[in-house]
Amino acid sequence: MKASLFEIFKIFFLIGIQLLGGGYVIVPLLKKYIVEERNWLTEEELVDYFSMSQCIPGIIAGNIATCAGYKARGVMGALMAILGIIVPSFLCIVILANILTGIIQYPIVQNAFWGIRISVVILILITVKDLWAKSVNSVFTYILFFLILAALLLLPVSPTLIIIISAVIALLHNKITGCKNA
Repeated sequence: MKASLFEIFKIFFLIGIQLLGGGYVIVPLLKKYIVEERNWLTEEELVDYFSMSQCIPGIIAGNIATCAGYKARGVMGALMAILGIIVPSFLCIVILANILTGIIQYPIVQNAFWGIRISVVILILITVKDLWAKSVNSVFTYILFFLILAALLLLPVSPTLIIIISAVIALLHNKITGCKNA
């Protein structure tokens, strides 16, 4: 039986409400709602869509929803699935923005955001420390790091272009030296 567009929207809306903690949380929810209960996908298709969704731009949950909706009902199914998945987040953001707009001028709220900003900076620094230890670990990677840093700080160049150039340089270096990674 073909899924109705409303049912696709409703199911993905319900999944969107429960989708806390990132895109990986969607897999068990999809397995329950669209594999086991509705047979819109097989488990193999779900795994394939999940794998593909990690390799293409966009949020994992949105990518999987689009693929699953398309499988269930074509282009309109994909549209209903993506709308269903994003509407709960959109509504939460609008409600929170409305609340924050009304209370942002209070010193206690401003102080709380000041503390939040500091903790975010610390979390970013911890991530940089962990990535540094795993990424900048040879003479070549130190040189590449400082060249990239200089390019980003001194030249009006796109970070995307820098990433692509860095990947090409690393591939060439590894091909020349025979290293699997630098």
